[in-house]
Amino acid sequence: MRIAALVFCLFCLAQLSAQTQAGLVAFYPFENSNADAAGNTANAFQPALNRSYDCGAIGRALKFGGANGNAVVMGPANDEFDTEDFTLSFYFKATNQNGIQYLAHKLTSNCKTDGNYFYIRFRPFTRTLNVFLGEGAKTVNLIGEVPKEKCWHHVAVIREGVKVKLYINGVKVQELNTQGRINLSNDGKFIMGNSPCAPVANQAPFEGYLDEVRLYNRSLNDNEAKQLYAVEPDNIVTRDTSIFVGGAVKIKMGPTCNFIFKWSPINGVVSAFDKEPVIQPFDPGIYFYSVNMTDDSGVCVATDSIRITVIDPNTLDCGQVLLPKAFTPNGDGLNETFGISNPFVIQELISFEIYDRWGSRVFGTADPFYRWDGSFQGKKVNSGVMLYKIRYRCKGEEKIATGSVMVMR
Repeated sequence: MRIAALVFCLFCLAQLSAQTQAGLVAFYPFENSNADAAGNTANAFQPALNRSYDCGAIGRALKFGGANGNAVVMGPANDEFDTEDFTLSFYFKATNQNGIQYLAHKLTSNCKTDGNYFYIRFRPFTRTLNVFLGEGAKTVNLIGEVPKEKCWHHVAVIREGVKVKLYINGVKVQELNTQGRINLSNDGKFIMGNSPCAPVANQAPFEGYLDEVRLYNRSLNDNEAKQLYAVEPDNIVTRDTSIFVGGAVKIKMGPTCNFIFKWSPINGVVSAFDKEPVIQPFDPGIYFYSVNMTDDSGVCVATDSIRITVIDPNTLDCGQVLLPKAFTPNGDGLNETFGISNPFVIQELISFEIYDRWGSRVFGTADPFYRWDGSFQGKKVNSGVMLYKIRYRCKGEEKIATGSVMVMR
């Protein structure tokens, strides 16, 4: 199960590589290494105690196991926190639900908070993130709440001029202005994870995971910030869908480190404790199925749901043939074929044909349930618009339906 998840995660990692690289000072994917993705050891995390690598939001993640575990950033990445714009982005998952935990900070070497400093703290009990930038009496404090139904969360902090923005899971939750640029320069190190300073009231060790840490020397725009959250862990990839009586839906999950799954309701679910079961509701209606996902820590239970509408074909008008506007035969297991969406309403199919832009036929069938896989004579067709023509009989009368479909790879 975990091998399959890792293969999917590697695919996701390839997607992430297409994200913006402009201004990227350091990127830490944590694939069994504390060096940045470019192999620049000058930007590597300084080794610390109680630290290892385990299943992450994408591939593997850096695991923190207690009070002595932190990750000190070396090299140029440590010098990006001054008066200039920056973007800090990362995934995190907390497995200790106690107190207030430091996720990232740059404090002075003597741990004073009356100078220039920056930190991100998390309070698991209230699911609250706190981002603080300070220069003496000049401060800004952003607060956001992570969703209850998720275990992995993505955070992006962006300083753009006198603006500071906080994004959680691709959504901007707060933006505040400062009275002039706050200077964050100090003689301390930029540290991910626990603080080396003496514990303050309610401070607890960070136990959990960090993954996909990115640091830019510029402010990313809103669209770029949303793209940082390109992969959503612990979610159902299969979209809300409609089927006909007797049909079934094969569930596809996104990347997850969980291995305990419980679907509800169990009626219509084949193997309700499987990660990706087949769901086959029996009667017409609208059904909502949810899944609880738990890893070996047992601390956080992620949830997601899907809506499945079951249609009785006898209630449909045979004069209305439905087909999608596009499909993606790219090998990812989703939306791979094209065909009639409501084949049950076809009383008699005379022909279903697909033509390319030059009028050459690339597909033909008289079976309303047969679907096109996007190939012709054993070769994949290029992306682009195809035309279809359907001849069928409805209540004894011959009808013709025509339209176009976009092949997207």
